[in-house]
Amino acid sequence: MTIVEIPREVDRFVLYFDTPKHDVNAYALATTLIGLSDAVREANAAVNPGYQVEVVVEALADGSFQAVVRTVFEKSKNLFSNEAVKAIVYGIIATHIYEIAIKTDTPANIVVSSDMVVIESVKDKIIVPRNVYEAKKQLEKSDRFNSAVGQVFHGALSDPSISGIGLKTDTGKTPPSIYVPREKFAIFDARRIEEDGTREIVEFANLEISRAILSRGNRKWEFFWRGIKISAPVLDERFYDRFFAHDITIAPGDGLRVALRITQRQDSDTGIFINEKYEVIEVHEHLPRMQQNGFQHL
Repeated sequence: MTIVEIPREVDRFVLYFDTPKHDVNAYALATTLIGLSDAVREANAAVNPGYQVEVVVEALADGSFQAVVRTVFEKSKNLFSNEAVKAIVYGIIATHIYEIAIKTDTPANIVVSSDMVVIESVKDKIIVPRNVYEAKKQLEKSDRFNSAVGQVFHGALSDPSISGIGLKTDTGKTPPSIYVPREKFAIFDARRIEEDGTREIVEFANLEISRAILSRGNRKWEFFWRGIKISAPVLDERFYDRFFAHDITIAPGDGLRVALRITQRQDSDTGIFINEKYEVIEVHEHLPRMQQNGFQHL
């Protein structure tokens, strides 16, 4: 039996690509790291309100192919609480991924004690600090969190040489205990088809502003995304709070990095899903036109 013990707090971990080569397709690496970064942000927002987090890739380490990832926490300027940041983001993501992976084999038995949760199947056992597990249970209901985790695996699928992805806390050459083989990547696709043939997906996108509606409500902004023009309301109240407080200034040509909810309808003849509706449900970053080679945090 494989026994995995999730550490209580970690601020540095390794994203491991199982590949016979010493390199990874650039698109696969970038897409996977963006998905991981967005999952970290979603988890951090849930457990560390008032703190922003930045994900930094420190090094590409020895091994099949490994990216050493560090989380950097920064207290918001309007936060007066002395509560310390909880470095449990890694534990949340690792537990979420591993629990989904092992549940595809046999139903898991979950035992909860005062400070630990044990998740056990026939071949695997995960020991998780209770506060990490409870935070994970809340986040697993989040479309944005699930979409971000799914992007990690969707990105890796674009490189046929990648036979698995893992997470670990040491930078040595030892294989990771949190490991998902390629044949299980598809189970992390959070998209669900409704009875009327529609589905909703959440993508993390860079949108270029063509026309801004600088008032709250459901009126649609106009953006360019991947070379096409789309219309979508901005539903993020926190973004408008920052705008009306003059923390940010919007101008045509500026960009927004957002969580974009897309409603798709399946064509009955071809089975192809066609985008039908767009909504910006969260604004992560404002990208001024002259600074779009970098990121400015909201």
